[in-house]
Amino acid sequence: MDIEDLSDAERAVWDAFPRAGKVDLTGTGEAVRGEVLAALLLGARPPDAGQVPALRLTGARVTGVLDLSFAEVRYAVLLRDCVFDEPLDLYAARLRQFSLAGSRLPALRASDAQVDGLLWLRDCRVDGTLQLVGTRIEGSLSLRSARFTGGDVHADAATIVRNIDATDVDVTGEVMLRGTHVGGTCVLDGARLSNPGAVALNADGIDLPSGLFAHGLTAEGTVRLPDARIGRRLVLTAARLSDPGGTALDADRARIDGAAVLDAGFRAEGKVSMRSAVIGGTLLLSGADLDAPGDTALNARLISIGSSLRATPGFHARGRTCLDSATVQGSIDIAGARLTDPGGQALSLCRAQVTGGLSGQGLTAEGEIRLLDSVIGASVELDGAHLSNPGGRSLTGYGLTVSGVLNCCDGFTSAGRLSLAGARVGELSFDDATISGFGDLALGLRRVRAEMLWFSRCTLTDGTVDLKHARIEVLRDDPARWPARPQLDGFVYQTIDKPGPLAARLAWLDAADGYHPQPYEQLATVFQGMGRDAEARTVRLAKQRRRRRSLPRPAHLWGLAQDWTVGYGYRPLRAGILLAALLVLGTVLFAAHHPVPLKKDEAPAFNPFLYTLDLLLPIISFGQEPAFNPRGPYQWLAAALIASGWILATTIAAGITRVLSRQ
Repeated sequence: MDIEDLSDAERAVWDAFPRAGKVDLTGTGEAVRGEVLAALLLGARPPDAGQVPALRLTGARVTGVLDLSFAEVRYAVLLRDCVFDEPLDLYAARLRQFSLAGSRLPALRASDAQVDGLLWLRDCRVDGTLQLVGTRIEGSLSLRSARFTGGDVHADAATIVRNIDATDVDVTGEVMLRGTHVGGTCVLDGARLSNPGAVALNADGIDLPSGLFAHGLTAEGTVRLPDARIGRRLVLTAARLSDPGGTALDADRARIDGAAVLDAGFRAEGKVSMRSAVIGGTLLLSGADLDAPGDTALNARLISIGSSLRATPGFHARGRTCLDSATVQGSIDIAGARLTDPGGQALSLCRAQVTGGLSGQGLTAEGEIRLLDSVIGASVELDGAHLSNPGGRSLTGYGLTVSGVLNCCDGFTSAGRLSLAGARVGELSFDDATISGFGDLALGLRRVRAEMLWFSRCTLTDGTVDLKHARIEVLRDDPARWPARPQLDGFVYQTIDKPGPLAARLAWLDAADGYHPQPYEQLATVFQGMGRDAEARTVRLAKQRRRRRSLPRPAHLWGLAQDWTVGYGYRPLRAGILLAALLVLGTVLFAAHHPVPLKKDEAPAFNPFLYTLDLLLPIISFGQEPAFNPRGPYQWLAAALIASGWILATTIAAGITRVLSRQ
C-alpha cells in the first residue's frame, strides 16, 4: 500500500489506527476504500510503542471490497454508521471484536469465522444475506434493531458463548439457527420476521441453556423449534405468529427445562405443534388466542409437563385442542376458556395421565370433549360449563378414571349427549345440570363405578339416562325428577340418601325402559337393608304386577288371581281372610240344607263345618266330602268351594315358598 495514494480521509484513518483513534466522517461524504481498511487490519501500519491499535471509523462510505477471508485480525474493528458499496467478507476469519452498529451493507459473509469478543450488528441494515454458518462467537451477538430486507439470516451450527440480542430486529426472509448453540440467552423481544408462506425462523435443534425470550415477537411464516433444547424458559408473551393454513409454531420434541410461556396476548394464526415436547415447569396459555379453524389449533400429543398446564383466563382456541397421551405432573386449568371446533373435537385428552385435577369451571366448548381412558388424580370440575355439540356427543369419557369428584353441576349445560360408559369416579354429580341428548339418550352411565351419584336436580330435556350395570355406593336423587324411560337394568346401589315417598319410587321403576326384575329387587334389597320391610314387600309386589303386563292372557289372568287373593305371596293375610269367609259361608248354607248321604247306613254324622273345610282343602280329607252328595244349587256351591280351595291353596303355598326363600 503506497501511502502517497491515500485520500485525506484515508490518511486520517491511517494515522489514527495505531493509537485506536476515532475518525468521524459523518456528513462529509468522503469515501474510504475497503482495501485500505484491510491493509491496516492485516499489519500494513505497524503499531506505535505502548499503543493498542484499533480501527474506529464512523459515518464513512466504504468503496470496493473489504475482504478479510481467512485472515487473523488481532485488533478491534468498530465501523459505526458506515455505508458499504460491496458485501463484507469475513469468511473463516478470526476476529477479536467486530462492530458494524448502524451501518448499511449489501451482505455480510462470516461463515466459519471466529470472534473472540463481540459481534455487534446493532441498528444495521443488510440488503442481502447475513451468513454466520458455523461461526463461533466467544462473546455475544447483537442484532438489536437491525434490518435485513433482502435475504436470509443464516447462522446454522453457530456457537455463541454468551448471548444473542435480536431485540426489535427486522428480517425479510428466513432466519436460520439450526443446530446453533448459545451459552447465554437468546432475546428476540419485539423482533419482526417476515417470510410469508415459508419458514420465518428455522431453529431446529437449537441449544439455548439460558432460555429463549421473544416477548412481542411478530413472525409471518413458520417459527420452527423442533428438537430444541431450551434451559430456564421459553417466553413468547404477546407474540404474534402467522402461517394461515400451516404451522405457526413447531416445537415438536423440544425440551424446555423451565416454563413455556405462551400467554398474555400470544396469538397464533395457524397450528401450534408441541408433539412429544418435554416441559420441566408449567405450560402457560392464559390469554392465548389460537386460530386454526377446521384443523388442530394446539397439537400437544404425548407432551410431558413437569408442573401444570394453565390456560385461564381468556384462552381461546379455534380448532381442535389435542392433549392425547399427555403426562401432566400437576393439574390442567382451563376454567373460563373457549374451545371452538363445531362438529369436531374441541378438546381431546385421551389416554392422558394427570396427577392433579382438571378445572373447567365456566368452560365454553363447541364440539366434543374427549376424555377416553384418561386418569385424573384429583377432581374434574365442570361447574357452570357450557358444552355444545348438537346431534353428537358433547362429553365422552369411556374408561375415564377420576380419583375425586366429577362435577357437572351448578348451571352446567350440555347440548349433546354425555357418554361416560365404564368410567371410574369418586363422586359423580349432575346437580342443577341441563342436558339435551339425541337418539333417545342424553346421559350414558353404563358400567360406571362411583361412590356417590348426585342426580337430585338434573334436567334431561331430550333423551333419557342409561345406568345399565352401573354400580354406585350412595344414590342421592329426586325420584320425581328422573326422565321418562330410564335404563336401569343391572343398576346397583348400596343405599339411597333420601328415598322419598314410596309411590314416587315405584313410579320411577315403572317408568323404566321395559320390564326387568333386577331394578325392583335392587330397590327392595336397599329398603330391607334400611329396615323398611313393608316398603320392600310393596316393591316386590309391584315387580310382579309389572311383570304381569308382559305375560300372555292366560298367565295374565292367573296373575290377577294371585294378586287378588294373596298379593303374589306378599299379602298372605288376604288369602286367610278369604278362606275364612268361604268357610263361614259354606258352614251356614250346608247347616241349613244337609246334602244327601251316598250310603245312608255307612255315612258319618254330617258336620257342616268339617264338610265345608273338606271342600276347601283338597289335599286333607276329614271324611265328609266323599260321604255326601249335594244336589241342585248346592252342588254348584260345592264345586265353587272346591275350585276356590284349589286356587287359595296353590297361591298360599306359593306365598309361603317366597317368604321362606327370602328368609
